[in-house]
Amino acid sequence: MIALLAAIKKEALLLVRDWHALALLFIMPLVFIVIMSMALQERFGIEGGVQLTGQIHDLAQSPSSQAFLQQLRGTDHLSLNAHQGPLSQQGDLFAITLQPAFDQALAGANNQAGVLITFAAELGKRERMLVGAAVREVFAVFNSTLIAEDLGYDRDYAEAEFLRTGFIEVDTTTPSSLSTPTAVQQNVPAWLIFAMFFVAVPLSTAVISERQLRTLARVKTFGASTTLIYTAKLTPYFVINIMQLLLMLLAGNQLLPLLGAEGLGLAVALGPLMVIGVCTSLAALAMASLLAATVSSTEQATVTSAAINILLAAIGGVMIPVFVMPPTMQAIAAWSPMAWALDGFIAVLVRGGSWGAIALPALKLLSLACVLMILAIALLKRGQQDG
Repeated sequence: MIALLAAIKKEALLLVRDWHALALLFIMPLVFIVIMSMALQERFGIEGGVQLTGQIHDLAQSPSSQAFLQQLRGTDHLSLNAHQGPLSQQGDLFAITLQPAFDQALAGANNQAGVLITFAAELGKRERMLVGAAVREVFAVFNSTLIAEDLGYDRDYAEAEFLRTGFIEVDTTTPSSLSTPTAVQQNVPAWLIFAMFFVAVPLSTAVISERQLRTLARVKTFGASTTLIYTAKLTPYFVINIMQLLLMLLAGNQLLPLLGAEGLGLAVALGPLMVIGVCTSLAALAMASLLAATVSSTEQATVTSAAINILLAAIGGVMIPVFVMPPTMQAIAAWSPMAWALDGFIAVLVRGGSWGAIALPALKLLSLACVLMILAIALLKRGQQDG
């Protein structure tokens, strides 16, 4: 036990002195979290109440078109103005034009459209569908009210009867198992996971440097086992991972609101959140250990570990959320350990899950950690014997 503690102290001192590695492990994920959360908050919020800004033009100038325009302005999804000019992603995203023949089209007297919707060229398909759906919803209320009036009902009564908002109650207290994360809920755990796995770079280079200097062989002459040596080596990195977890969650909760972004809510089950973080760390350390056991130079370790982590992040939902990927890519993402970890974090942070919600991703991460660590220790022992 004394030998283990002494070895841990030695590894911790070496790691603390390597401020380049510490900067990589702490500053990099913090910068990514801030940039990606700020840049994507509106994109992620489109389905969550953010209004799309566009133009409204009434070329009919009739009582019916004015009534329809008034109802359009009352929708929660669209912010309408009377601007003139080109449409762009940086300005007005769409234009709704009530055509001169609006009344005739409304009465079914011709085959022309009464409303024309045009979009900025770069506007995505999802946003176009949202605008179209919002306009159709308003027209459904407007047209049905007109029909009810024709049948002799008072207009206010007709609108109230058609809407009947109290007839359907939506329960918003229980998070849905299919809830889509916000930009902050997606990016804080995603880049935290990426940073945890990026521990492979400093860890693998440290192991290879000591192997080249035969430091490990000299330590073994004192009777220390390979398992003890690598347990001591991994412990400081495990502590670093837990510090990353705490600091990135704190940054999401406290720093992002100061910068104008939505804060990360932490009124969740903190126990399962910490457990999925620990399981992620163990899988990351095991992968780093196997990498260190299979490469022969620090240059190979740096390039290979960085490439593997970027690949796992790309297919695992870190760089591109899994829920926006096509089905084929979602099936591929299911094989990435970063996707398992992200599933666990989102289950807690977004859907309010507890122990049962993280059971499967935690089991996958622990199983992977055990398999990779067994392989790593076996390869390290064989390498020492060959040396």
